[in-house]
This record gives sequence, C-alpha cells and structure tokens, in this order.
Amino acid sequence: MRPMLKKLENKLNKKLIVFGTLTIITLIIYSNSFMAQFTLDDFGNIVNNSSIRFPWDFPSLWKFYSNRVIIYFTFSINYFFHQTEEIGYHIVNVLIHILNSIIVYLIINNILSLKHFFGKLVYKYRNTISLFSALVFATHPVQVNAVTYIVQRTASLAAMFYFLAILFFIKYRLTDKVRNILLTLLFIVLAMFTKENTITIPFMLILIEFLFFLKDGRTTWKKRIVVILILLITLPIIPATNVVFHGYSQSDPGVSFKASTSMPRDWYFYTQMNVIVHYIRLLFIPDRLNFDYSNDYPISHNIWENGSYISFGILLLIGLFSLLNLKKNKLTSFGIMWFFIGLAVESSFISIKDVYFEHRLYFPIVGFAIFLIGMIFSGYRIVGRPYLFRKPLLFFVTFISIIIVMNSVLTLKRNYVFSDNIRLWSDVVEKAPLSDRGHCILATNYLNAYEDNKNNKDYLLRAEEEFKKAIELNSRNDTAHCNLAKVYYLKGDYQKCIDEGNETNKISRSEYAFFNIGLAYDKLNQPDKALSSYLSGYWVNGKCTFILKALGNAYEVKKDFVHAEFYYEKFLEYNDYSDSKEIKKKLEEIRKNK
Repeated sequence: MRPMLKKLENKLNKKLIVFGTLTIITLIIYSNSFMAQFTLDDFGNIVNNSSIRFPWDFPSLWKFYSNRVIIYFTFSINYFFHQTEEIGYHIVNVLIHILNSIIVYLIINNILSLKHFFGKLVYKYRNTISLFSALVFATHPVQVNAVTYIVQRTASLAAMFYFLAILFFIKYRLTDKVRNILLTLLFIVLAMFTKENTITIPFMLILIEFLFFLKDGRTTWKKRIVVILILLITLPIIPATNVVFHGYSQSDPGVSFKASTSMPRDWYFYTQMNVIVHYIRLLFIPDRLNFDYSNDYPISHNIWENGSYISFGILLLIGLFSLLNLKKNKLTSFGIMWFFIGLAVESSFISIKDVYFEHRLYFPIVGFAIFLIGMIFSGYRIVGRPYLFRKPLLFFVTFISIIIVMNSVLTLKRNYVFSDNIRLWSDVVEKAPLSDRGHCILATNYLNAYEDNKNNKDYLLRAEEEFKKAIELNSRNDTAHCNLAKVYYLKGDYQKCIDEGNETNKISRSEYAFFNIGLAYDKLNQPDKALSSYLSGYWVNGKCTFILKALGNAYEVKKDFVHAEFYYEKFLEYNDYSDSKEIKKKLEEIRKNK
C-alpha cells in the first residue's frame, strides 16, 4: 500500500490535479443546490433591498450596512446581472466555496512544509494529507448553510479573506517579502468589512507566529514585535467604523456587532457552552442538521440549567488537552485553538439574537481537519510504536476517505432539502417544533405556493394552520398575524382579515397589514376606509410600491387625478418591475385628460 500512496503523493505535486479534484467533487455535491430558493434573511438583504440595486452606489451600500459593505457590494454585482434569479447567486457561492477549499489545501500544505515537520510522515506525505483534509472542509454537510443559503455568503466570503490573510502571513514568514505582509493586511481589512467575527484574525496570526516561527532562528524579537504591532493596529477597524465613521446597520438598526441586547450576556454564554458541544458533535456525527432553531434552542439562564456546567467541563478539558500538547503535538493543539478562535465572537459573551446557526462553523471546521491530522499522526508511544496507529498514513487515508464519502452523500441530501422551501421549513419545524418563526415561514411558503396555484386549496388551509400554530407559540408574532390576515382575505373572510390586520398593528405598525386591511375594505365596498388604510401604510413606509400603486388606484377611482398622478409617479420612482408599463399607461391617460 505504501508504494501506491507514494505514487499518489508524487502525482499530487501537480497542483492542477489537486485543484481539479477539489473543484469536481465540490461541483458534484452542490450540483443540486443551484435551484434552491431565496429564504429567511435573503429577502431583506437581497430581494427587497433597494440599497444593492446599483453596484457603484457605495453610499447606499455603506448606509445599509457599513461593517459589511464588501459582502453587499458582491450582492449588488449579482443583482446587476441576475436581479432576483437565484442561480446566479448560487454560482458565485459555490465558486467561493471551491476557492476556499483550494486555499485551505494551500494553508495546510504550507504548514506541513515548515521546518518543524522536517523528517516526519506529515512532511513526506503533505500533499496527500492536505488534499484529504481540504476535502473534509469541502464536503462536510454543515457547510451547506454557508453555501446554499444565499445570504450566508457573508460567512464564506469572510472566511475566504481570513484564509488568504493566514496563507500570505505564512508566506511572508517563509520569504520575508514585503508584498506578502501587505497582502496579509489587505485581506485583513477586506475581511473586517465583510463580517465582524474576523476581528480575531490578528490573534490567529500571532498564534501561528508563536506556534511555528518562534524558534525559526532568523527572526529578531524586534522585528517580531513590529510585525505583531502592525497586525494589532487593524483591531480598531470594526469598532471605529461604528464610532468614528458613524457606520450603520439598516438590516438590524440599533445594534452593534449584529448583537441583540434582549438576552443578558451571561445567559448567552451559558447557552453557548451547550451550543459549542453540539457543534463539536455535528463535526464528528453530522446528523439532524437544522437550518434554523430560532427560539426552540433551550436557553440556559444559569450554568446549572440544561447541563451547561457539563458542557463547560467538557470544553475546559478540551482546552487543557490543547495546552498540554503544545510542545509534543502542535497540530492537535493548533486545530483545537483554530476551532475556538473561529467561534470566539459568535459563541462567547457577545449576545446575538440567534444563539445557534450552523453557518458559524464554516471557518472553525478547518481546525477540526487539522485536529484530525494531529491525532492520527500523533507521536504518542503505544507498545513501543512511534505513532498512535500502527500505520497512520494508511489509517488516515482510509478513515478520511470514509468521512468524505459519507459527508458527500449527506451534503447531496441536505441540498435536496434546501432545494424547496416547503421541504426545508417542514424539516425545520420537525426538528424545532416550538419555533414560531419556523411555523410562520413554512406557512408563508404554503401561502406563496397557493398564490402560484390557486386550484390547490390545500396549500391555503395548511398556511392557515401553520400561522395559527406560530401565533399559539408566540402571540406577538406580527408576521404571522399579518399573513394570517392575507389568508382570510384570500378565503373571502374580509372582517377576519381586518381584525387580524388590526392585531398586527397593535404589535408593530406594518404597511403589509394596512394593505391587507385596505383590500378587505375594498371588497366590503367601503372605499373611504380602504383609502384611509392605504394612507396609514404610506406613513409607515413611503417607498412601499404596492401601497403607492393602491393609493394611485384608489384616487383614480375617486376621480382625484392630482393625487393619483402623485402616487403613480412615486410608484415609478421606486419600482423595478414589469408592472411599471401598466402604471405608465395610466399616467399617460391622466395627463391627457388634465
């Protein structure tokens, strides 16, 4: 077997074979992801986001979300070419994932090529080990949340810049070329304007410096301190964007670092103990993956609740194991530290409104792959053998091959679930039955399916049932109330529609609720009340195109052509879609009859 592996190692000297393998396998396992529909945050951040309509409109991108201006710029490029056709966004996401897999290969390969590993098995077979490790990253089904869920390009693109910063820092330490440290700094800046969790990059690079270059014999402490200080200077970029440059997150106004103040930091920390252990289990056994737990993940109000103290003990032991192995097994320690640094922002004391999301594992999973290398090729002596396993290389290739095949099958299956929103959210509510958001979004998808096929009344009945479940779980779910009003309207229960719309507005005034109420009053032949409702919707959101169109129509019926013209013109100002032709025609008629 060793001659075959040696032959494979030699073939993998050709990087084209390595890159081609990563590309082909990734394309195969994501081949059924390209038709997955927009869902959840995709609508607010892409479909209904007027700020991304023009790629060159940087002030709008900055105003929408200054700390993530790079990611929204990429969405604006996509929108320019594809508008709301999902396939274009999926192609970009998969290409980013392929590129990341290649960069992960190069990072691991460069690390295994370091002086510290000279003469060791990992150095001799670094091409094979790096490729199989990169395939663990590429094929793991937990990555689907960051690749197929379109808006979570945020996680994968931020990781890409993070990976590039690591790669060029290692290259800088090996070559001393100034361009490599400049590229490192460039990618740090790009990462920090893509997602806030990349604030940990300087600490990761300092860790790499002390783990692998501390005794390189050619770097003075003066030079090392200067490099470290240069890296640390980048730390204020993210907070300064908010404080100094008055950065803003229109996607989540009133918060910093995408953090929610609704949950105390200690509650969030105790809950994260269980979440991190859950994440670790998924890395080894990726079963019952769930797109969105929402409020169905158990919150620990103290460390004794939900077994958080047990999880804390497990994580403490893992951390101690990492520290104790710093000298004799750097890869194992580095893999563990990589994993925890990758989760440091989103799974610590910074209270984020969603306690659990699998896309947060996109970057940390590389630490898992490095940890596996370290454990399998560890130097612990058992019965006189120099390795933990009798034939570590053969075991590594066999074991990792099984993982890659298993992960690939699960990723294909997971992408099948993602490819239909009803299927996806049915999966969510099965695994998180107490999530009012899950039931609400499943109901919305049933409602959309009914509107696409009005012959299927079953969709409307299912939508009503799921909206009621959502309200039962959370009586203040204004989206469920609002869309239930629409269900009643479609069923012809106009008074129920009005009542449910009013319930929505008691919780949070909504142009959608006022629109539904207005439609119901129109059907009840009460045009003045309908007009009043549309005007209330206009004061909530003066750029809402369906409200502007409804107002124009209402005033046209009343023969008030001055107001009709005003609202039709406003409609055309903000509308991007095909029904502009209808309104333009109406405007022409109004102007002719003036």
